[in-house]
Amino acid sequence: MPRKGDMATVSRILVPVDLSDGSREVIDYAMQIARPFKAAVEVVHAWEPPQYVAPDLLVAAPGWNSQSLEHVAVETATKELTAQVKQGEAAGVPVSQKIVVGEAASTILDVAEQDQCDLIVMGTHGRRGLPRLLLGSVAQKVVARASCPVLTIHLSEPK
Repeated sequence: MPRKGDMATVSRILVPVDLSDGSREVIDYAMQIARPFKAAVEVVHAWEPPQYVAPDLLVAAPGWNSQSLEHVAVETATKELTAQVKQGEAAGVPVSQKIVVGEAASTILDVAEQDQCDLIVMGTHGRRGLPRLLLGSVAQKVVARASCPVLTIHLSEPK
């Protein structure tokens, strides 16, 4: 019986993205890996509520109905994610997408487990020193705790 994580059995690839410019590169790379395996690709964005603001805080502007901060953020992220996924769609590669709410690393790991993903493909900005210490590294946490292989792609910093 094939082991979970065995490259010969890759059928579902999880692609967490932060919706930055590098997200397109990560989606494209995952599509290239998926094609020969006839694997499905699931692109996911984890929206993490701001630490000191309640996600149910109401956001209002003239002409708008009041909506929660979470609703506005998820709606905006969904539009951006849809645009990025459409640009990267490859013939013969089934693609799905979802927005989840929660701490990024834990949420990504939960989705990978629930959806029985065989591989996680994600970008890393390779920050060092104080920025990494302050921000933490989502990729590092996922690599350390994932039950399936994780392929990280070093993304260059925007200029």
